Amino acid sequence: MNDLETFITDFVRRQVAEAETETRYRQPLVGFASAADPRFPQLRELAEPTHLLPADLLPTARSVISFFLPFAKEVVRANRAEPRQVAREWAVAYVETNTLINRISQRFIAALAERGVKAAAEPATHNWDPVTLVSRWSHKSVAAIAGLGSFGLHHMLITDAGCAGRFGSLVVDATLEPTSAPDDPIRERCLYFLDGSCRICVERCPVGALTAVPKELRATFGCPAILAFPNRTETGLDKHRCYEWLLQVADQFPEVGFADACGKCATGPCAFK
Repeated sequence: MNDLETFITDFVRRQVAEAETETRYRQPLVGFASAADPRFPQLRELAEPTHLLPADLLPTARSVISFFLPFAKEVVRANRAEPRQVAREWAVAYVETNTLINRISQRFIAALAERGVKAAAEPATHNWDPVTLVSRWSHKSVAAIAGLGSFGLHHMLITDAGCAGRFGSLVVDATLEPTSAPDDPIRERCLYFLDGSCRICVERCPVGALTAVPKELRATFGCPAILAFPNRTETGLDKHRCYEWLLQVADQFPEVGFADACGKCATGPCAFK
């Protein structure tokens, strides 16, 4: 790891450690990808035809930074307690972490500028198409390209620290050593895709928005091809039914902020590892 990569990793960890949030976190994960990685253009075929490329965020882009902030175990345990009621701890974690990611990104841009490195970032959330509910810059897909994890049946990215947490990413005009290559084999982390032994995410969805899909509906680099389609029949995820539920959840926690979050599908065995 070169000096800049060490600086970036330490910066994320320090920002999280010093965050004055009610939410606690486990050790953040950081990964890197080349802006020229051929998997970025593939997202226009797999996920969204208008998905942005790194150069759309920063014309001089050379690398992409991805980071994952995993929630403390007590946040997940609180959300496991009731089958349908979303825990206040989870709602708070969602709002606080989105704010924290945006703050980290802006501080990153300033800190890197002092080193002569240009950077750009997209918001942590709410940057999707209001009709298809598909993001034009998917932080999860960026993390998959950076090798931080593989997608599960629940459409969450499962990292070595699990899936209970939030992702952020930045595009920079510096060269960083990629932590994943296009021809790297998928290291499967979803038990359903591995051997069909787990469907807990499907069982715990409060509104039946998730269904099991054939393993074959998966792209070669770990981002499932099922993300390409907005309808439940093809994808196993009814995004509109899910989001209607999330809006109801947000109404339950007006004092927290706009907490359109549920997380029941992220409380199974893949929550932590």
